[in-house]
Amino acid sequence: MPIKQEDKYYLGNRNLPAANMEFEWTPKMVRELKKTRQNLLYFAENFFFIVNLDKGKMKIPLYASQKRVLRSLRDNRFVACLASRQTGKTTMMTIYSLWVACFQEDQRILVVANKEQTAINIFSRIRTAYEMLPNYLKPGVIEYGKTSMKLANGSSIGISTTSSDAGRGDACNVLVLDELAFIPNNLVDAFWKSVYPIISSSKKSKIFIASTPNGTDNFFYKLYMDGLNKKSNWYAEKMMWYEIPGRDEKWKRETIQSIGSEEAFRQEFDCEFIESGDTFIDEEYFFKLESGIQDPKHIFEDGAYKVWEEPDINSIYTIGVDVAEGVGKNSSVIQILDITDLTNIKQVAEYCSNTINPYEFATKVHDICEHWGSPPVLIERNNSGAQVVDLLYQNYRYPNIVSYSPRTGKFKFDRMGVYAHTNTKYKGVMNMRYWVHELKCIIFRSKETIQELKAFQRKPNGTWCAKPGYDDDRVMSLIWSLMILDSALVQRYYDVIELDDNGKPKNIILSEFVHQNFKGFLNDYKTENASDTWEPPNVVFQDINNSEGPSEMDDLVAQGWEVL
Repeated sequence: MPIKQEDKYYLGNRNLPAANMEFEWTPKMVRELKKTRQNLLYFAENFFFIVNLDKGKMKIPLYASQKRVLRSLRDNRFVACLASRQTGKTTMMTIYSLWVACFQEDQRILVVANKEQTAINIFSRIRTAYEMLPNYLKPGVIEYGKTSMKLANGSSIGISTTSSDAGRGDACNVLVLDELAFIPNNLVDAFWKSVYPIISSSKKSKIFIASTPNGTDNFFYKLYMDGLNKKSNWYAEKMMWYEIPGRDEKWKRETIQSIGSEEAFRQEFDCEFIESGDTFIDEEYFFKLESGIQDPKHIFEDGAYKVWEEPDINSIYTIGVDVAEGVGKNSSVIQILDITDLTNIKQVAEYCSNTINPYEFATKVHDICEHWGSPPVLIERNNSGAQVVDLLYQNYRYPNIVSYSPRTGKFKFDRMGVYAHTNTKYKGVMNMRYWVHELKCIIFRSKETIQELKAFQRKPNGTWCAKPGYDDDRVMSLIWSLMILDSALVQRYYDVIELDDNGKPKNIILSEFVHQNFKGFLNDYKTENASDTWEPPNVVFQDINNSEGPSEMDDLVAQGWEVL
């Protein structure tokens, strides 16, 4: 009985041939099938398609570096590829996984990433490439989901994350690992113990690992260096940014300006294994920083609120906020910086408390912001931070809450504040490192802030945080206060008069968008410095009260004001 038309395709999708679909083979189709089965590069150059938003379905020209890596995958069992950003490593994973699944029988391919969404994105590209193959090159579909597919030739592709249970109990012929360098060592150890026995049980199984560098204290670094130095059966490959046509020194300079850090470029594009465990600032520079330490001019709330300079209507400020639970552990911190002169940024005030709850802290943030002219304020919205952001907006209608998207680095007004995503935090740290370490233009008055900076270091997985036993709440609020100077944000709140060679603002003035509004300050607080008294500004008034008896001007004179 002939097969019905609708039964030829999986769920009626004409891009998905059913397992029982039959073809009338032409001599050309037979030749193409034979070539693609035998030649990985022929498959990649002739039948691997992507969907371009403007051009639709199209082939992609393979770079020389991509062809080199594909040959290495073809000829070696274990390949560790050190890859610069944006060099097409995901494309390599997609091409190789699809080729094995389609043209080798009974193969199980497992794609593993450190995050589930990353693994799903890679698999989505595999599915798209499969659907765009000519039907006569495709093994029929038995199962076809968002995280796995099974084909009529007995092969399958699935995804997983780097957990201790990844791939456990299942045979695996090809293991594809993405960004292994960014997985914490404890997870890598458990994952490797789970997966490697599965791979090593077969003499033909293969592993392909591709990652950007992330320091030296991680599993990927060891695998790659052992392969590079011929100390193992791993084959070391490398894909560099300058191997991509059109990328030259001009492109490099523009990219450094875009990411805001030469160090970040060295790691992510030059593929340097920058040492982990590094402190944030060179040790010798701390001596210079410590020379700026001063006793506060004003101390409020039992030492929680310290002020080194009084608000000045002619100055420009930024404020960064880190929020804690208020249960005596981590601290909620407000950092106020004077950025009037970007060659001489000054820490002018700091609030730090580990007992204030988020609701009360929202009020505190509002009051302190108004002390300093209602400047742009960037608040970390993780956990209790979201409550503070929402209260500041809904209850107080604070006009200058900065919004920062972790994906795009741009404004996202439906979610004010900043989510301390790994990438966002890294970008924030690199931005702060630029101002503090490279330009050396920030004067710190707070001894506690400098102490936290000393203990702020790079972890083995590349992230930055405090050493065990230390806090980094002051540092994180400092990161957010300086993040407002990021290229994606600064032009909303300030008119940028001049940029430096790294694309950072060099000279700014307050934008018309921001209206300064100084309120309260010393009128709201009673100074707790016994030796400190506030002197009113030398403002002159003319007494126009001609009535008998004491006037309001008499009261002002009694308080120290002058009369014209």
